[in-house]
Amino acid sequence: MNLPGQTRSQGGKTKLTNHRAAIILHAISCGCYRETAAELASIKAETLSHWMGWSGEPYETFQRLVRKAEAGLESRMVTILTGQAEVRPELALAILERKFPQRWAKVTVVAAPPHHLTFNVADILQKVQERIAQGRAQGQLPRATVINAAGNPTRPHDPRPPRLTVLSNPPEDTETKPT
Repeated sequence: MNLPGQTRSQGGKTKLTNHRAAIILHAISCGCYRETAAELASIKAETLSHWMGWSGEPYETFQRLVRKAEAGLESRMVTILTGQAEVRPELALAILERKFPQRWAKVTVVAAPPHHLTFNVADILQKVQERIAQGRAQGQLPRATVINAAGNPTRPHDPRPPRLTVLSNPPEDTETKPT
């Protein structure tokens, strides 16, 4: 490979040599990320990023070759996937979902909460703190919240969150009081 104009306009030499360019292009064509290709060529990822944005030679030729290497990799991978789609139909569906999302992407419908219900978490927490403080003032412990996570292994998994159960007030002190 021979990149044109490997001296800077100010007269200095660029780190973008034919050897470094060949290492980067080979790594990218094998499937490496640009950052990995830069590491293999003994340069910083930021340097490669700069090269991909600078105008003039040898940068514009290098940029064209990098894009061509990435396109070649993509083409080879798509050929492999589409070649296996008859054996593994989920690959065909994955390709369609990505290539034509307006027709094939999964649609997730999320219901908005009813408009007549308004929750202010800060107000709810304030009321909880007030009730706990009121109970402490009366010498009571706060009511316990227990997560009821007991499941039935014979039934299929229930995707709903576990139920929260609020226990009744703790039992009263049963000592006999002197009269």
